[in-house]
Amino acid sequence: MIRFVDRGSRGFTLIELMIVVSIIGILAAIAIPKFAGLLRKSQEGTTKGNLGALRSILSIYYADNEGIFPSSTYGDNKTVLSDSLIPKYAGKIPNSYPAAYHPPTDNVLCHSATCGHDGYGWMYYCYQPTNSDHGKIYVACSHTDTKGRLWNSY
Repeated sequence: MIRFVDRGSRGFTLIELMIVVSIIGILAAIAIPKFAGLLRKSQEGTTKGNLGALRSILSIYYADNEGIFPSSTYGDNKTVLSDSLIPKYAGKIPNSYPAAYHPPTDNVLCHSATCGHDGYGWMYYCYQPTNSDHGKIYVACSHTDTKGRLWNSY
């Protein structure tokens, strides 16, 4: 017959528990900032990809319409791209995620010159066909990304 020796019910000592908690705290202090940095980089990558997609869509529109970009009057600047591009060229206007500075948005501001308008989403130049920036789209944010480059310079 096998006999089990009863050594009593022993648990972890307070010191052992404190060591484990401190190790978990150190690991969390290292991992959380790295995770936050990865999240910001992924949002920046998404914004840059969405910007490239919008530029491609605008190029296709330009080719299909014999050298004419979507244009606007000052009264309808919020809908010029969605009215012109959806549903034929895109399912929807993608979001801009200039991480840590502004909330994600698919807003499009049509303007005639380079200017601030932080956090509006996208900046589309559509009022003056003679302007060299006519038909170009940028991120409407004057902050910098993780590489130190201004968002509105992409």
